[in-house]
Amino acid sequence: MVIKMESKDEKCKLIDRWKAFDKNLLPVDDLDLSILCALRENARISNLELAKKLKVSEATIRRRIRMLEEKGIIKGYSALINCYAIENSIKAFMYLKVDKRYIDKIANELIGENRLITLYRILGDYDLLCECLFLSIHELQEFEDKKLKRNEILSTVTHVVSKSYKSCEWVGI
Repeated sequence: MVIKMESKDEKCKLIDRWKAFDKNLLPVDDLDLSILCALRENARISNLELAKKLKVSEATIRRRIRMLEEKGIIKGYSALINCYAIENSIKAFMYLKVDKRYIDKIANELIGENRLITLYRILGDYDLLCECLFLSIHELQEFEDKKLKRNEILSTVTHVVSKSYKSCEWVGI
């Protein structure tokens, strides 16, 4: 069964993302992908509405969603908030070169920072990549001065985003 989900003038990004994969390698089938697409578009859609949209029974939708949750594919439900609509944010990417002995320590300390959106351990010239939102350049500089200027952090490079061509739908920036 191949189900094509179209959302408001745009194909489902999940189906597009995995269409080139051998479906046997994925832990989901076309119906699961269609459910995931519909839930990403509107996590508040009722099982009955979703069943009608996908032309399957409500029991099938309930069972599939429960299975997707149990497998950890659906990790939870949340509202997508456009931070830029609330605050005039400055988005910055910060690359940190850290003394290898302290990478986990630094990462664990940074995780609690409320201006940090994501934190990744990366390969290459730097060890950590921070994606942050700040209210001003002054706040960004203060973060660098207070949190990143320490012996365990050998060097940093900060890039401030001036324009977004494809933004993160989770933060709207």
